[in-house]
Amino acid sequence: MKLVAILSLSLAGIALADDAWPRFRGPGGQGVSAQSVPVELHAGNQAWSADLPGPGSSSPVVWGNRLFVTAEDREKGEIYLVAFDAGTGRRLWMRTETVGEYHLHRFNNTAAATPCLTDEFVIFAWYDAARAAVMLSAYTHGGQRAWERNLGPWKGQHGPSENVVAAGGKVIVPHLHMGGGYVGAFAVNDGAPLWQVEYPGGSKTTYATPLIRKVGRDASRHEVVISGTSIGVWALDLETGKKNWTLPGIFPQRTIVSPVEIFRDPDTGASLIQVGCKSGNFFAVRPPPASGKKGSVAWKIEKHDPYVPNPVSDGKTLYVLSDGGVLTAVEARTGARRWQENLEANFYASPLLVGGHLYCLSREGEMQVAEVAPKFKLLARTDLQPGDEVEWTDATPAVANGSLYVRLGARLDCYRTPQP
Repeated sequence: MKLVAILSLSLAGIALADDAWPRFRGPGGQGVSAQSVPVELHAGNQAWSADLPGPGSSSPVVWGNRLFVTAEDREKGEIYLVAFDAGTGRRLWMRTETVGEYHLHRFNNTAAATPCLTDEFVIFAWYDAARAAVMLSAYTHGGQRAWERNLGPWKGQHGPSENVVAAGGKVIVPHLHMGGGYVGAFAVNDGAPLWQVEYPGGSKTTYATPLIRKVGRDASRHEVVISGTSIGVWALDLETGKKNWTLPGIFPQRTIVSPVEIFRDPDTGASLIQVGCKSGNFFAVRPPPASGKKGSVAWKIEKHDPYVPNPVSDGKTLYVLSDGGVLTAVEARTGARRWQENLEANFYASPLLVGGHLYCLSREGEMQVAEVAPKFKLLARTDLQPGDEVEWTDATPAVANGSLYVRLGARLDCYRTPQP
């Protein structure tokens, strides 16, 4: 499976680096790593554990020897961007943003949005109650404020959380809410606006993270794939924001699951993209062969589909984990079910394929690790003891530097195989 995973990511045009996990779910948002990390997590392979200044559900991101994560202090109305030495867990610096007080769903928090990284900057979105606007802030890896951009107002039922991604010298922002908003591109270096595509708003907010994918076999062309209740699926040219293709009218509910490229033909460049909301609305979308056309639904899953966790694919098999813990393996090209297991736990964090093993962190703070090909075999089930102060563990782990970084509320743990 390791070879298949590497091949899948390479065909998607994603540059692999063992020391980088630069966005939500890692390179390309695929949630796949060929690295080897411990299967059984215990004191003997815990390299370090660090306290965070507060809880949150944002995921850690890594660039080289630096790890970044956000945390909140709800009583003070503040969030913190914290930098750690990824090797030792030593805190390097911390910066504060004042968010104030605003309405949130009980499962949301002010430190829910995962930052993205470039070789120079750490960039993240947060909500400023005083300005009644979402802000986009960039700091250098050394902790100096580089720039800030007001993204505009936000309207929704459950509070904002916008995972931004960086590609081609641009930061792509999914500022999509009930009042409207836009998909926007901003310059990485100074935050200057480059293009915006207006979003129509509607009765539901989308929380999906954008997918950046190569167009066909042309390595020079990339597009931004966005999913949302009121638009269906949009594919926008990364350079200009022009709509390459669309697939409207497929989501009756809010979208939280992010678009993921699950299959790519190495000869033709044809691919399938997974999108979904909930209640049997989980699709594999086939992009059209030419711009200006509509995409089509290749197949769908109508039962035990996820609302929050993103699935993960090795390019051959797609592993779909429902919020209630039903794990289904399907053929990526056809959707044919291969096997199904009940993990007997609840999940918001997305599963990861690491070194050919599937890592699933439950909301209760338990890590399950399994072989998944050709069939399911549970290898380890470990209670990570998040502590009584942690209501849920919803952050997706990160993998870099031969290490697994697991956020448990206001604690960050690092596991790696000890060197002789």
